[in-house]
Amino acid sequence: MLTSHDRVLDGVSGGADSVCLVLVLKELGFEVAVAHVNHGLRGAESDEDEAFTKQLALSLGVRFFGSRVSLSGPNIEAAGREARRTFFDEVRLKHGFTKVALAHTRNDRVETFLMNLLRGSGSEGLVSMAPASGNTIRPLIEAGRDEVEAYLEEHNQPWRTDSSNFDLRFARNRLRHAVIPELESRFNPNLIQTLARTVEILEAEDGWMRTQVARWLTDNGTTQEEDFAIPAAELQFLPGGLVRRILRTSLRRSGSDLRDVSFDHIEAVRGLLAAGKSGKFVEIPGGLQVAREFDHLVFRQAPVASTEYSYELKIPGEVHIPEVGKVFRAEIVEQEANDRAGQRVFVDAETIGPCVKIRNWKPGDYYRPVGLPAGKLKKLFQRARIPRGHRVRWPVIVADSTIVWVASFPVSREFAPRGQSQKKVAFEAL
Repeated sequence: MLTSHDRVLDGVSGGADSVCLVLVLKELGFEVAVAHVNHGLRGAESDEDEAFTKQLALSLGVRFFGSRVSLSGPNIEAAGREARRTFFDEVRLKHGFTKVALAHTRNDRVETFLMNLLRGSGSEGLVSMAPASGNTIRPLIEAGRDEVEAYLEEHNQPWRTDSSNFDLRFARNRLRHAVIPELESRFNPNLIQTLARTVEILEAEDGWMRTQVARWLTDNGTTQEEDFAIPAAELQFLPGGLVRRILRTSLRRSGSDLRDVSFDHIEAVRGLLAAGKSGKFVEIPGGLQVAREFDHLVFRQAPVASTEYSYELKIPGEVHIPEVGKVFRAEIVEQEANDRAGQRVFVDAETIGPCVKIRNWKPGDYYRPVGLPAGKLKKLFQRARIPRGHRVRWPVIVADSTIVWVASFPVSREFAPRGQSQKKVAFEAL
């Protein structure tokens, strides 16, 4: 968790747990500094907490970093946690601290376990508050709140008591002051220690599961541009619990914090495996989408509502199509060259006017590509296994209302060069 070379930034609220932690770190000889965030939610009391913490740092001879923030939103507690996390990271990076220490105790971990259990969390959520995670450490996670207060009393060290910790309008406070004492009284006087052991057991099992999932995704997951894909057929033969974890981990890799991803969302994604039909998708909170595309599940940012586009390309000339991130170029040539993997085609200059139009694919488009059956462009996309999500923006070059070329496919028969063609137009997608 810590080495002798670590420089520790200790988040201190002024409460018993955080005061105890900074004293212990100082006593053990670590280089430590104090970071405090004043949320201003309790007026003068918040200011007194800040003054107390600043004086504590001064008395210990350690640096003090303070911040005042204004919180808003439907979940003030979550906003406060995010404000502290952001401030601590800023100070750590700016001043070269290697670890951020938080003073969560065994009681905090059990309370979080119960809160998540009551919300319906799986094992991943039940083992939150890891002793060490990245740059964040929790040195007191195996100590009880009673042990912390006994240590402070033994050292004649005062601490601040946050009056809002007794406000039963907050779910955690009701759990701490009403539910847990009742459970201890009626079922198990050692409830905190018992549930702490349960969390440790789950943590070890969860670690094993993480390893299995990481190995499976390394062997089977593929990244294509901004999309992450996994084989659907492989998942159908795995245990349900492992599949759910693979799906959640894939969502996290795609940018989800999983905060609002429910059991029902994951089951809806599992439904894509059973359906087996390409083109179906599930919307995920946070702007993500999981789509069944032929033999794969594809995780991506949900596409923005499609907007049609249409650009004129002069011959010769070039035009940038921002919707597809490509430049299309037209030039007059006398001889054909390599087609550059389907991104360059040639048409008879006599069959085309001074310009063409480049637009997105539209349902009903009919195409007669050289060497392929004529028919609806949608069918050609399906045979080429182009995912539905990619088709809507696919660039199509038209002369009047007739398709000349669809990017990545052969040129249309009507415009293909013939033996007597003296000049040709080369269209290229860059």
